[in-house]
Amino acid sequence: MKYFVTMPFIFLTVISLVSAQEQKGGIRGDSAAIADAQAMVGTMGGMAIWSQLKSVHFVHEWFPWNRVDSYVENEILDLTGPRSWADRKSEINHSARAYSPEGKRWSVNNGEFTYASDKNLEGDLERAPFNFYRLVRAVAIGDSYYEIRFGEGDIPGTRRLEFAGPNGVVGGWIILNVKNEPIVKATPQYRYTLGPLKRFGNLFVPAWGVYDNGTTRYEMLSLSGDRIPPDSSLFLPPSK
Repeated sequence: MKYFVTMPFIFLTVISLVSAQEQKGGIRGDSAAIADAQAMVGTMGGMAIWSQLKSVHFVHEWFPWNRVDSYVENEILDLTGPRSWADRKSEINHSARAYSPEGKRWSVNNGEFTYASDKNLEGDLERAPFNFYRLVRAVAIGDSYYEIRFGEGDIPGTRRLEFAGPNGVVGGWIILNVKNEPIVKATPQYRYTLGPLKRFGNLFVPAWGVYDNGTTRYEMLSLSGDRIPPDSSLFLPPSK
């Protein structure tokens, strides 16, 4: 049976794990680390612009080592909460996937719909606050959910900014060069080396990224931000 990505409204109880909603009152942590994070946002378009964004829509072309086809991915990321939708398409494959506390985690691979396990959804929601673009916006709005501190980096002459949640556990980090540009983004599950910043409208983001072991890379084709959050129905499971 084929499924099409048109979403009905489904209400589910939002589990307490889904935090990182906007908490204002000033980002916490080392003042020098916070200043470096703010300088990074400055290189990426500025605090004034990033603080107003509620979503970003970007297009990557991915080049996995274990597939004969590269694919173009459209992703819409809600910057105000743990929600993401992506559509991936090549000449021979087409898939869509989303996660949100309301719609769980689902995918449609070449027409076949599946739900992911609750454990996989839990992992998505735990990692979501530490998505690179959510961290950039969090710095811009001074989100007190986060604590920023310096960590021990592994690249000489760089600074590693570590982002921890209310529990004090580091969920993500960013390594900056001497120009305050991000050159690495990472969580405990992944690490990407990033290319130079490229301009898309008023935003400057890494032009490409390479997974640490070199197996996968992507190129940024386009990116745009919006002051309006995405339509919540986008993240809900498709109808038949």
